[in-house]
Amino acid sequence: MRRLTTPWLLLLASCGAHISNDPAALGADAGVPLDAAAPGVDAPATPPDAAPLGPWSTPATVTVAATTAVEDDVTLSSNALEMVYAITDANSGKKDLYYTSRTAIGAPWSTPPSKLPFDTAASEETPRFSVDDKTLYFASDRTTAGNLDIWAVSHTAGGTTPWGKAALLTPFNTDLTEKWLSPCSDGHYVIVQAASGGDSHLFEGKLGGAAPVAIDALNATTGSDTGAFLTPDCLTLYFASFRATPEKIFVAQRATVNAPWGMPAPVDTFKIPGGNGNQEDPWLSPDGRTFVFASDAAGTKDVYISTR
Repeated sequence: MRRLTTPWLLLLASCGAHISNDPAALGADAGVPLDAAAPGVDAPATPPDAAPLGPWSTPATVTVAATTAVEDDVTLSSNALEMVYAITDANSGKKDLYYTSRTAIGAPWSTPPSKLPFDTAASEETPRFSVDDKTLYFASDRTTAGNLDIWAVSHTAGGTTPWGKAALLTPFNTDLTEKWLSPCSDGHYVIVQAASGGDSHLFEGKLGGAAPVAIDALNATTGSDTGAFLTPDCLTLYFASFRATPEKIFVAQRATVNAPWGMPAPVDTFKIPGGNGNQEDPWLSPDGRTFVFASDAAGTKDVYISTR
């Protein structure tokens, strides 16, 4: 697939073009083929090797993650065939991570989902795969009695022993609550951090580098930001925010990894019939054909999926 190069982005910016808040209209650098354009902007021709994409389907609950329990914190592998999500224990309030897979897009998810083998009596939540799917990052308070830190575990898709031993990432062993470490290329990442009792917000950094810095251009002045998902090219960020009521998913873009983030815009694409609940925990597949998120529109939080 041909990618939208930096000159295209700079051209659009110099012309004052508006970047749509609909994932269907984002460029190929956001992981989405260029089959739609923002108002007033001529879309580049669809590459001959890229099938045009239609509209998003009505979001539907993922069957294995649609129970009376609270299910959220969803993430998929890059091929959209493996899913990890959290279920909240009704008694302890702690979260556990569960795994399910499918053989092809559109095939049923394996049932019952399996609790991941590195589970503890503490909370495990907010998973994200590395770009190559070989590592799963997640948050846990297993050593800090309530303060979440980032852990990592190796992953072999389809292997006989697909999960390694979880290890604490020492740079994130701080007095802050750290969740949703979402990596992109070259070790760059966005993470959600919060001081004790404070709102959570978006920070970014590079693995092995200095402490992450706040993304002031995106963080809410009132209410928490959470659920960070960074596209593999590091140029598009989805997140959820309580700056809106109910909680909404937002999207922001930048021209290069070192460029400033543009103004975040709400994503209003995914309407759940008969529901107007909170939407959070966004994830978009690299080919732009699968979008998952969590919502309580049906009463309790469930995982929803939309395809095109």
